[in-house]
Amino acid sequence: MIPSLVEEYIDIAYKNAIMSVDSRASAIAVLHDLGISVESEFGEFYSKYRGGFIGPKPISELLKIISEGIPTIPNQTEYVRNRYNIPAQYLAITTDEGEGMYLYNKSDQAVYDLDIGYLDEFLNNKLPARWSSFNEFLVWYFDSPEPD
Repeated sequence: MIPSLVEEYIDIAYKNAIMSVDSRASAIAVLHDLGISVESEFGEFYSKYRGGFIGPKPISELLKIISEGIPTIPNQTEYVRNRYNIPAQYLAITTDEGEGMYLYNKSDQAVYDLDIGYLDEFLNNKLPARWSSFNEFLVWYFDSPEPD
């Protein structure tokens, strides 16, 4: 179930973010191609919302699963696999602009905060996930930053 904080933020900040029936069918097909169950947290989110989200923190945009343009999760994932040798179980959910990116692990549904400076540690399984679930990541991503 998508956390209520996330749905509330999207409903307020992004009018018309819910996919049409046709877009949802396309998103489900892409999720299937990526090996993602629609029942997973990731699948539930990306089969409901169009995406291209920027949360309240000054961080990378959460990519779309489908789009006429690029980048999208599928093509950004292909790019980072080719450029950085990212293993197949990871999906790029942001771009690598700024020398880092967020990666979703299809195997255990964890999300990694990868700084390219730690790429070797990541590739050698020595970098732990920052969030143990996609919903945990979403709550962090869409929650307001702490005041200074």
